Amino acid sequence: MHPIKILAIGAGGLQRALTHEFVHILNQRNLYNGGIFVGQPRGTEKADAFNQQNGIYHVITFDLSGIHDIRQVSSVVGATTLATEAGREQFYAQTENPLDLLLIGVTEAGIAKGELAMDVLDETLYRYFCHHGADTTLCVINTDNLRNNGDVIRDILCNEYPKRSDDYATWLETNVGFLNEMGDRLVPQVYAVPDEIQAAARAQIEGQDELITYAEAPPATSLILEDLENRLRVPFGELQDYGVVVSRESIEPYHDWKLLLVNSVHVPGITHKGALSGIEYVNEAAAHPTFAPHLERLMNGYAEIVEADIPIAGKSARAYSLEFVDRIRRVKDDNARINIIETVKLRERAADIVRSPNYNASTELFKDDFAYSFATVLRFLTPNNDDYYGITDTGTEYEIRDPDRTIQDVLKGAFDTSQTDVEKRIATIFSNMTLWSPAGTASPSGLEGNQDFTERVTGYYHRLVNGETCLEVLESINATVGVG
Repeated sequence: MHPIKILAIGAGGLQRALTHEFVHILNQRNLYNGGIFVGQPRGTEKADAFNQQNGIYHVITFDLSGIHDIRQVSSVVGATTLATEAGREQFYAQTENPLDLLLIGVTEAGIAKGELAMDVLDETLYRYFCHHGADTTLCVINTDNLRNNGDVIRDILCNEYPKRSDDYATWLETNVGFLNEMGDRLVPQVYAVPDEIQAAARAQIEGQDELITYAEAPPATSLILEDLENRLRVPFGELQDYGVVVSRESIEPYHDWKLLLVNSVHVPGITHKGALSGIEYVNEAAAHPTFAPHLERLMNGYAEIVEADIPIAGKSARAYSLEFVDRIRRVKDDNARINIIETVKLRERAADIVRSPNYNASTELFKDDFAYSFATVLRFLTPNNDDYYGITDTGTEYEIRDPDRTIQDVLKGAFDTSQTDVEKRIATIFSNMTLWSPAGTASPSGLEGNQDFTERVTGYYHRLVNGETCLEVLESINATVGVG
């Protein structure tokens, strides 16, 4: 068994099919000798499964044509729940080990002071400092795709949590590397994977595996880490053949591309439109005869703006984005899994396009496609009652799970309302700078400065809450180019 050198807060599929699998490969290649101890923030089922299976699980590489690879992963050497005090103490006890890395893999909603994962990270770092002293070094990686995610974690810990001591505060600032990270691999929930693929996988796996992880093949760039001060002791950079890059320079342009050209394919690109139209799976929505040409046009327009705003030498923004469109069409995943935390996603994936100096140079068709896409997310966030439930175009009720209720509260009562009323609601949302600028932004701004975008979104949203379906509105846009 490998010695514990990595602690992971979070037990989700992306961790298992990205960092955990990469640590396994490094161990297999004798490039590293380290095991991972996992803390499951909510519940116990994954921690229990890790322990019952001696940390062993399988990553199934697949697409809709079938299974392409099955890898047995054995980098996890122990696990516990973080939902109980006893479980947390078991996790903290692992800080007695000389560690190289702390991983935190929770969604955007968990990255804030007072959230369980952040509280555990704060205590874990302090316990490690107490055990190993002010001269020790450590790295922290947040594997969720917030912009500058390492900086975000560091700023929360250093500025929002109580100061434990001067020595500890100095250690956090000088000896802990909070690495900005960009990770990319499609890892759908098991229930979304076709039954025949699940059956074929289980037929090839000996024994029971409650942690089978289904994923696409690693993309061309699967993991980029920004290690400005050369602190990372886990040699992820040796895995170039898996698309891993460890950079001594800022990865901000790459992270911007990932958020704006890959993540935006989901939101605001396709998942809310699919969900509202009664289409359960992302691949089906992305290949739908009405949605498909629109999605490609939308991402072409994104690519033109992003490449003008944030050029990366030798890289094509259009090719990068359309590669992801192709990827989501080949892996079955469900829209509902992705449709959460919409306020943050719109800020991270659309606000820069709205405010871009190159927006005005875009085609009229892109401006319509983009405004319509934004409006569909607002339509999804529109409560049908006082309990934060919406209703699809097919009459199905769904829970609106975005934890930030600001937009939802503004849009309550918007169904069947007038154009003038919609204009006021959209103006209220777009002028709210806290929605559209991350905390600590030097010059926060809203979206109201782009009057063209505001007018288009208002028009499309008004239609969407006054009887026209997502498909009907889009068909009118497609008709302008003879599509659909």
